Amino acid sequence: MAVIGIDLGTTNSLACVYMDGCTRLIPNAFGKVLTPSVVSAGEDGSIYVGAVAKERLVTHPEATAASFKRYMGTGMTFGLAGQKFTPQELSSFVLRQLKADAEHFLGEEVTEAVISVPAYFNDNQRYATKEAGELAGLRVERLVNEPSAAALTASRLGGREEGCFLVFDFGGGTLDVSVVDYFDNVIEIIAVSGDNHLGGDDFDESIARYFCNMHEISYEGLKAGERASLLQFAEKCKRDLSSLKEVTGTFELCGEKKMTLDNVRLAKLGQDLFDRMALVITRVLNDSGRTIEELDEIILVGGSSRMPAVGFFLQTVFGKNPHMAASPDEIVAMGAGIYAGIKERKEEIRDLVLTDICPFTLGTSVINYVNNKNPIMSPIIERNSILPSSKRGFYTNAGAYQEKVKIGIYQGEGYYCRDNVYLGEIELEIEGKRQGENKIEVCFTYDINGILIVEVTDLDRGIKKQMVLTNDSARMEEGELQQRLEELKAYKLAAPGDIRTKLALARGERLFVQLTGEKRKMAADVMGRLHEVISMQNDQKIANCLKDAEKVFDFLEGKSPRE
Repeated sequence: MAVIGIDLGTTNSLACVYMDGCTRLIPNAFGKVLTPSVVSAGEDGSIYVGAVAKERLVTHPEATAASFKRYMGTGMTFGLAGQKFTPQELSSFVLRQLKADAEHFLGEEVTEAVISVPAYFNDNQRYATKEAGELAGLRVERLVNEPSAAALTASRLGGREEGCFLVFDFGGGTLDVSVVDYFDNVIEIIAVSGDNHLGGDDFDESIARYFCNMHEISYEGLKAGERASLLQFAEKCKRDLSSLKEVTGTFELCGEKKMTLDNVRLAKLGQDLFDRMALVITRVLNDSGRTIEELDEIILVGGSSRMPAVGFFLQTVFGKNPHMAASPDEIVAMGAGIYAGIKERKEEIRDLVLTDICPFTLGTSVINYVNNKNPIMSPIIERNSILPSSKRGFYTNAGAYQEKVKIGIYQGEGYYCRDNVYLGEIELEIEGKRQGENKIEVCFTYDINGILIVEVTDLDRGIKKQMVLTNDSARMEEGELQQRLEELKAYKLAAPGDIRTKLALARGERLFVQLTGEKRKMAADVMGRLHEVISMQNDQKIANCLKDAEKVFDFLEGKSPRE
């Protein structure tokens, strides 16, 4: 059984397999390799994933969810048709669809996957991703950082034998920046930095708010469907600016109001977003110890990196033109596919070595003498340490004649422990001595699979206590996971047989909501014809009608035939 690589994205998701000496992106039911990361609950209880669900964001906002990756590892839930789902449960539907597409493409069962995650995902977010895979019926033994996957692909396709390059991975919801060395078949990640809440979606919202301010509309006052429609309009304007100097769009849902936008205006609207990008770039360069002059190449990855405003910003920062990776939407999935091939010990790539690093600092809590209820973080394994890593720290008793110490374990960069992610605690009995006389050693060992072993030793008596924190620590129990897996199985993915018809109907319904006047009448006429032909149950007539409908819908959306 093949192991597949998956890029589980905020906006789109992809699956890839390494076969016949190369990576192969796996197409979905529409022959596309990009599957929108959108989930919608149908009236019949079925689950739509991808293009159909994306159309339903406008017409069925109460039953549809998108951009849920941004909330992985949090307590947030999304309501779909009266049911509550966590981000990892919604992600499991996306993964289940990719799994089904892969099985159809490969003609065999798929039970294991390598999934990419933002390098700056913390332990909770990484666990949630693995949990999503398990809920989708996939074994996920390995997560690979997105920039690492991108570097893996770039090194294989770029023809460069060695060098130092910066990977700028800007997707729909997250930003990751990495400094990478490549030499002698070894890809070494030197430093990573990122922002898990900065992506193309934020530019869409900036454009949408600009439109509302221009026409004195309350953005917060919009209904869910209206806001989804406005964000789609904003996204289209943003995408059009990748090839046009200026765009003028009409948003008919608010009474045919117009907006003209160019890249200069977009850059001004996103100034605070560019400021956040600059902070991430400064941090990764500082951590790597490399200067801009030492970088051989800046590689752009992620669909949002196509924005000319982003390219211009990076050119200004680095003083050199960034290099757009071939297929920036696909490069991370291809890297995950290569890593899946390495895991399968494929002959052509078995000697390829990818070293990774710890994106966050791991440490323990020490007493804050100013406020003992607000402990301070004491780093043990610093961020950007090469994995696997083993480091130790030495501590003593904070008070006189203590009989035990509590070693809190945290992940993050905050000075105070409260600002970091709590991972666990070890309590160790010690001999009562005067303040500062006990000798306590704390050893952290962290491996490439995210397993942290913490060992606390009373050096005076040689007594040790150990805790193993895997990515499943203190989270959903195995029985609870299996129960939820069985519950989610009751939600069936929409049958692939008539998925094109469902997409056309969903698209027509959305256009009817968004348009007015003659255009709305055209959409209604096409929908009426579609329903009439579908009732005839003649496959050839349905296929011809779908083709005609798509042409009309493309016209109504102002798309060229090549789009």
